[in-house]
Amino acid sequence: FFSARRREMLGKTIQALGTRPVGVIGIGKMGENIAKNLVAAGHKVSMFDIDKANVDRVAAENPSKMTSAGSVVEVAEACHSVITMLPNDKVLNNVCHDSGLIETLSKAHEDSVHISCSTVSPYTSRELSEAHEKASGGSSKYVAAPVFARPDGLALQQASFTMSSACGDAMAFATALLEPSNGKVFPFGSDPGAGNVTKLCGNFLIATTIESLAESLALAEANGVDRVAVKDMLTSTIFDCLIYKGYGQRVSERDHQPGGFALELGLKDVSLVLDTAHKSGVAMPFGSVMKDNFTAAMSKGREGLDWSALALHASENAGVDVSEAIKESAKGLPDHLKPEAAAERRRGHWV
Repeated sequence: FFSARRREMLGKTIQALGTRPVGVIGIGKMGENIAKNLVAAGHKVSMFDIDKANVDRVAAENPSKMTSAGSVVEVAEACHSVITMLPNDKVLNNVCHDSGLIETLSKAHEDSVHISCSTVSPYTSRELSEAHEKASGGSSKYVAAPVFARPDGLALQQASFTMSSACGDAMAFATALLEPSNGKVFPFGSDPGAGNVTKLCGNFLIATTIESLAESLALAEANGVDRVAVKDMLTSTIFDCLIYKGYGQRVSERDHQPGGFALELGLKDVSLVLDTAHKSGVAMPFGSVMKDNFTAAMSKGREGLDWSALALHASENAGVDVSEAIKESAKGLPDHLKPEAAAERRRGHWV
């Protein structure tokens, strides 16, 4: 989609603008690591999150390079390039429209780029790309760059970004900004939603991997075969890859401590997959099963656990008591997110 020479030239441009901060909106575990990686690559960052205490904590670690902003508008006024790392479509739309990101970028800069690293619907990205174009007369560009990584992998700059944009120059700029600091970029062309479609395909495959691991290891256990030994054999031979190894450990040992990707976000992503499939005329029967299984796990109050906790239902359906595993996995959660409290709160309150 763009040449290595073009990327190199834009990289030099970014380096020359080193005194100009990059905006990062959404300072959760992922956004924090993106911001820190940018700083390690030589950039200054201006950060905003509704949890201001957390942003202040991060900024205090490197006050000469990291600034805690008081609003989305403050970030957009100070930065011609802004990265958003937000949990869902609703929050992204709120930041872009209600909180003034698009309007401020359009008015404050001759050229600006909004890089969305969130996992959202491709239709949301297409709409936001048009909104940036309309508000700015073409000077403000939108780039979809959803990220494959858990927080620990992102901290090690081992992320993969599936990128797309209606503007090739903006996409090359975003690549030159993200690749040296956070990980590898995979370009997917000029449809602003293409990167999001790719991300949803990947997350769907991870979710179904968790499910297949859960069912297979439940079968092994029910026949008296050590589930961890089965996982070790399979992930050292025919399934020797990152996803099977990482989730194989969690599923086989029933280790679902939070800190990576919450189960409630898994439900969100599978719902996005099915919505996109429906609008595209694609039948995904496994997707419907996955949504039901995530919904059942949410009803049991497991929303705050790692999304690998989806696997617990296979053991429960085989007659295994998983209460101790749940208790152990939930140790680090605040009281209101512990499964019993969360389940009680959800009864009659589905939205």
